[in-house]
Amino acid sequence: MSIIDNGKPNRVKRIDLQKQADDPAQFSHLLSDGERDEIRKKAKLTVQNEMKDRAEKLLLDQYLKEEREATDPDQVLMPIFLQLAGHANYIMLDGVIYHHEVLHHVTPAVFATLAEVQARDTRTRRRSRPPAHVGVGNFQDHRNPRDLVVSSGQLAGASASSMLGLRG
Repeated sequence: MSIIDNGKPNRVKRIDLQKQADDPAQFSHLLSDGERDEIRKKAKLTVQNEMKDRAEKLLLDQYLKEEREATDPDQVLMPIFLQLAGHANYIMLDGVIYHHEVLHHVTPAVFATLAEVQARDTRTRRRSRPPAHVGVGNFQDHRNPRDLVVSSGQLAGASASSMLGLRG
């Protein structure tokens, strides 16, 4: 360490290590062509079995869902089309995202919750003035002079109140 190093110790460059892997060509002289073909068939069969198991599991899940819907009235799916405010792109319930302006098929419990959230949002947007105990910041359409972009053609004969959307 010297003054030129600014008090920092000399850093040794890292050694680039690569994961060691066996080269299949290295052992090619140990296996005959017939044995290689058998290994390839075994690999192909293994992959096919994995795909078959995955498809079987998906089909079983689908059939279980259908049977639960048929026997349990709490599991019957109901359609709901969400229309939320501009600032809300989605609602998340129990880790599941329900997007704005998309048709969702949900259980009655989730339907009731989504419908309630949507109804509250609609009531809030339709209010003309806020309740006495709430400030007016949520009800002003959030237009501030610094947010406006106006061209010179729009300025001709326009008053400040008309540009801000204020009622006179």
